[in-house]
Amino acid sequence: RRIEKLLRELDTLEAGFRSRLVRALRGCAAGRGTLLFLVSSLRPEAWPPSVRCDEADELFAMASEVTKRRADLGLDEACPAATYAEACRRHVDLDDHHRPGPRQQARAMLLQLGEPA
Repeated sequence: RRIEKLLRELDTLEAGFRSRLVRALRGCAAGRGTLLFLVSSLRPEAWPPSVRCDEADELFAMASEVTKRRADLGLDEACPAATYAEACRRHVDLDDHHRPGPRQQARAMLLQLGEPA
């Protein structure tokens, strides 16, 4: 019963995360909220602290919680939350000269999620 309860809680958390992520991705793909992948805790030191996105921080925290719970339950960690977290890490990887821009990344994630841009 405890596991069933934890799975239901995870389902609720994942559904809320996905809904919020899809809304944010659509905005980013349309050119609004293009800091969606810039998470404060991952921001390179050379970037000014004023360059931040509260929504990215909140989504990243939700994504971290989802992936932690999935791992705790022994579930496959491949999920939209993990994909978003990896996109955030890649966004600030200045050595990755082939990383996509935020609009391109948002469109790619929407396609991966089976959602229209």
